[in-house]
Amino acid sequence: MRFDSHRKAEEPTQTEIETIDGKRVPVKLIVNPRARHVSVRIDPTRREAIATAPSKRYLKHAAQFAAERAGWIAAELSRLPKGVNLSPGSFVTFRGVEHELMIERGRGHARIEQDLIPRIVVPTLDPALFESRLMRYFKDQAREDLIDRVAHHAVTLGVKPVKIQVKELRSRWGSCSVDGVLSFSWRLILAPPYVLDYLAAHEVSHLREMNHSRRFWAQVKRCMPEYERGRDWLHEHGYALHAVGLAR
Repeated sequence: MRFDSHRKAEEPTQTEIETIDGKRVPVKLIVNPRARHVSVRIDPTRREAIATAPSKRYLKHAAQFAAERAGWIAAELSRLPKGVNLSPGSFVTFRGVEHELMIERGRGHARIEQDLIPRIVVPTLDPALFESRLMRYFKDQAREDLIDRVAHHAVTLGVKPVKIQVKELRSRWGSCSVDGVLSFSWRLILAPPYVLDYLAAHEVSHLREMNHSRRFWAQVKRCMPEYERGRDWLHEHGYALHAVGLAR
């Protein structure tokens, strides 16, 4: 849910901080010229803390900033849910509904079978290809839903995105480039449909306002008057989506 620029972050370095109970927690230090100030965040897919500085000059400040928030970092890392393996027999949510993953020997596309507990059935002749075929299905379904919702919101705001991409985004749910390319996390297909709809509205609104000002949120509200529902769901349950495919 950020907009991209052509300036890239520099290669990260590593440090450690100590929590109140004496545990040592690694923190990745990143220099990002786009950053306006030092900050600390949790990368839920890599399951690590990242401290960002706007330049090398502020790296020590970023490390100190992380150390001062050691308690918060430890708490957030402990909140990360257990990873869910994308293998037959596992359970994952799909459009907000829990589904069992099943393998079927044969050819064809993955499909949904409705039952008391719905199933996602993935045909394959090679069990080693199960996850890649399932991922293809998730991305195709996410792209289909996003194309529909982006088109709807683009009409509302009178804008036209150049391209829609669906891929792995580790630290965000979507982005809008200065060239009008909208990128989205495939994991949105795991969430309830109104969450994906909110992200579509969010990124389309960046085609009007490349910021998060009041003017930007007014555009989001034009697209989706109750957008807070989707935003709040992601704040509360986003870590669970990032855990899918990250079995520990």
